[in-house]
Amino acid sequence: MSERPQLAPALGLVRDRISGPPPRRQTAAPAPVTAPAEGNAEPEKPSAERGAVEAKPKKAARPKASSASTGGMKRTTISIPQRLAAGMRERLQADRKVSQIQFILNAIEANAHRLAELVEKERPAAPTTGGLFPDQSTSRNAIEERTTINFDTTEANLKVIDSLVEKHGADSRSQLIRAALRAVLSD
Repeated sequence: MSERPQLAPALGLVRDRISGPPPRRQTAAPAPVTAPAEGNAEPEKPSAERGAVEAKPKKAARPKASSASTGGMKRTTISIPQRLAAGMRERLQADRKVSQIQFILNAIEANAHRLAELVEKERPAAPTTGGLFPDQSTSRNAIEERTTINFDTTEANLKVIDSLVEKHGADSRSQLIRAALRAVLSD
């Protein structure tokens, strides 16, 4: 067998000499800014002293994903009880063709005619007063453990959900979606 040729030592890995990082590049100091004379209305042109780095044109900014022309996608977060989230996951496992956001939108659409009634059921009971504390209505069993769900949907869909929230007097998107999901999952 032939012997391999010896490779040159890698810089920084050789034990018998100390090597540091490469020296910094020297950059030209920016030219001082001078105020234009009163009679000179034309701004000064960039000088060659400023260097090639400043003379480069800036890249065009990427269009925002939420531009009105495309309908844009927006991320939103809702809070729903863990029990509803588990029920939704079970249904989504059974029907793999439906995404999470499609399931939520379908639930809202299927119950659009009775959303006001469903939202009213989602409201907490009227507080009981009397005694030292003004609100004693919330018992430990009444509070459901919640989870958050993030999803992306179009701005148009969010506008429809927001208009339904306003129309039916829901406190939030989460409350409206909880009401619709409870109705669909109880069927």
